Amino acid sequence: MAEAQIPASQRRRCPWCGSEHTRLMLRGFTGPTDERDQYFTCRDCGMLTYEIVSKTARDMRFGQYRLGATFRDTARQTRYRIIRVLKVGNNEHLLYLKPLIRQDQPPADNSNE
Repeated sequence: MAEAQIPASQRRRCPWCGSEHTRLMLRGFTGPTDERDQYFTCRDCGMLTYEIVSKTARDMRFGQYRLGATFRDTARQTRYRIIRVLKVGNNEHLLYLKPLIRQDQPPADNSNE
């Protein structure tokens, strides 16, 4: 799909480099993917940014995930603030995340938003 044809609701700006050249991976078990988490990848800097992460009730107890807490992606050395926790079904919680930019990393220019 060409960049101009991507609906505005699916366009994402990379928080790490500011690029809009990203690819969104929607979560869901009914579409073309069976991803449990929703994220997008930046085609310019290669960073992966989570938006929604799925956790089980057990994960919630042991991980101490709660509103306002920090979610760490140790594999990519990134951190996120949990901005919403939604319980769906008997054994699934969705964590809505916002990336935390490190102090030594300059923030992306978001002046076009």
